[in-house]
Amino acid sequence: MKLRPLIALSMLLLLTCTLQAGAVTFATKRLAGMATYLNLQQLDTLKMGTCEQYSYQGRTLVVRVNNWGEVEHIGLKLFPYAYRSLSPSPVYDFLERYLLELNASPRNTESGAKLAWDKVHFSVGNAATALQLDSTAAFIDNHIDLKVYRVSWLVNNQVKLQLSFDMDYQLLTGCTEIELEQNFMRNLQRFTTHPMESNASLPDEGDEYIQQRGFFITPKVCANRYYSRIGDQWQLTATAKRPTQSIANIMLNEQGNEHVKLNLVIDQYGYKLDSLETSYLAFLQMSIDEGCQAYFGMKNKETDAYTGTVFLVNRKAGYLHLLSVRVPQLLLTAPDQTTIAGRLFAYIPLFNVSNRILNPQDYQPINE
Repeated sequence: MKLRPLIALSMLLLLTCTLQAGAVTFATKRLAGMATYLNLQQLDTLKMGTCEQYSYQGRTLVVRVNNWGEVEHIGLKLFPYAYRSLSPSPVYDFLERYLLELNASPRNTESGAKLAWDKVHFSVGNAATALQLDSTAAFIDNHIDLKVYRVSWLVNNQVKLQLSFDMDYQLLTGCTEIELEQNFMRNLQRFTTHPMESNASLPDEGDEYIQQRGFFITPKVCANRYYSRIGDQWQLTATAKRPTQSIANIMLNEQGNEHVKLNLVIDQYGYKLDSLETSYLAFLQMSIDEGCQAYFGMKNKETDAYTGTVFLVNRKAGYLHLLSVRVPQLLLTAPDQTTIAGRLFAYIPLFNVSNRILNPQDYQPINE
């Protein structure tokens, strides 16, 4: 008779554990699978930030929870936090997660089998070597922007582990193109704009000034900022008398007007379309927070609008977001009442794409 209360209590505890486990959310499907085969318990109890209470074969694991309570990273601890802060890169999370996967993922599963297809090449050591390293090993990152990485770990000035891989964002994140697009839309809907620093260095004299900030593919697609002196202060040009410069400033200004709306259509993998309405500033800031540099190319002037393209290029992750925009002239006089129409192609890989595909001849110089 005494067994019944004990059984009932055990079933209640099991149900409670199941509900708690079900409350855990993950930023990607890949991480959910890893948590299962690594048997990581009580993830639902973790607070926002980094946790190092888990281990694999005696090696410390890093588990990070984002602002929305999602587990956004699981991996071997290979990098000190100071290094991550001083030199941000998407490669840190990838290497910590991927080297853990190579060691721990069951090979008789679909996810385990797919690891063998990845184009990751070891020239010194192998995946098991990573279990002999920790965050005190010297790390060297050699890469060609938008193309390829070759990374090395050194102990006592000797290379212990070296591998190379394409700058393929699907590989770096462990997500398919479809999941990347879905995650982008989800994150954009919950993104909150925030103050961002300006690095403008302006001259002491003059009435007009162009701050040269580089270009992408062609000088007609550039990141330049255009300034006018108003009284004794420099301000970003914003006038109907200089429409192309003013529109370029709005498209690139990470400190812009959060009331300018963006009616966004995302052209998804498999010829599917999705849409949402957000602020243009939220879209721009979220892309910059991902690590993108923004460039703008003007195309045409229509009766009541201008058309152009915003290129958001992530040189360390090997992709770009391409946003084709139709900007009403009303933006120059009543920005709070204006909605920009945009069509987005997200996470276009560039490590294997020729620049000729992007048609630089379509764009016009911004010269007023």
